[in-house]
Amino acid sequence: MTDEPQETGEQMKPGDQTPARDPVPETDDQAPASGEPGSGGLRLIACPAVLGEMAEGATDGLDCRTLEAQLHLSPERLKEAMRAAVADADTPGATIVIGYGLCSNAVLGLKTEHATLVVPRVDDCIAMMLGSNEAFAAQAQKAVGTYYLAKAYLEECDTILSDHEKLVEKRGAERAEQMMRMLLAHYTRIVLIDTGRYDLEPYRARVADFAERFDLAVEEVPGTTRIVDALVVAGWGDDFVVAPPGHELTLADFRPELYGGAEQP
Repeated sequence: MTDEPQETGEQMKPGDQTPARDPVPETDDQAPASGEPGSGGLRLIACPAVLGEMAEGATDGLDCRTLEAQLHLSPERLKEAMRAAVADADTPGATIVIGYGLCSNAVLGLKTEHATLVVPRVDDCIAMMLGSNEAFAAQAQKAVGTYYLAKAYLEECDTILSDHEKLVEKRGAERAEQMMRMLLAHYTRIVLIDTGRYDLEPYRARVADFAERFDLAVEEVPGTTRIVDALVVAGWGDDFVVAPPGHELTLADFRPELYGGAEQP
């Protein structure tokens, strides 16, 4: 995953969006226990990279739907798939939890008729694993051209490492290296996020070999599973947008500071 410019809330200005609607109404902090948010239960729609950082058994017994990781390459397709999944899960009494951040604005426009909709208030899953948009921004300021990896990315998603391996098979080692050097021209380092949930040792050598080949620095930074774990635990706080039925998600819900508003309680 990369910090190259994306169509996320971090890069967007208020004028780039349709007029913001009223902020999400206040909700009762007393939410039922995990898996029992209402008569309709909790339904999780998540990215494979996010699911891959969850504790073993965290989604047992839950209605859990995974969208293809490749959809990240096409924000419009991701938006369509997310809307279809939300519509399919939208039943009275249900709580639909989205295991994505803004993710190229794919969650904007989501709305339910019957269910409560819960989404982490972060730009993407990198910020989710680092703990906040602020933590992501701090990393981005340290070095221009950073590519982010975590255990779940390496196992569940296409990355520059897997892309290189596929190119070697298809084009041969020499041509693959030429192509990758062009793609990585503006990158200077790889950040390996350690959420503390899994041992990264099995992945370090692979990342180090790739980085050495393409003259990239490697840095391990501490992450957190705080937001990831909270996806399936009721009682969502400031890190989440909790939208009642009928509320359409807008950028103001995720970046209220851009509109002169305060974060929702």
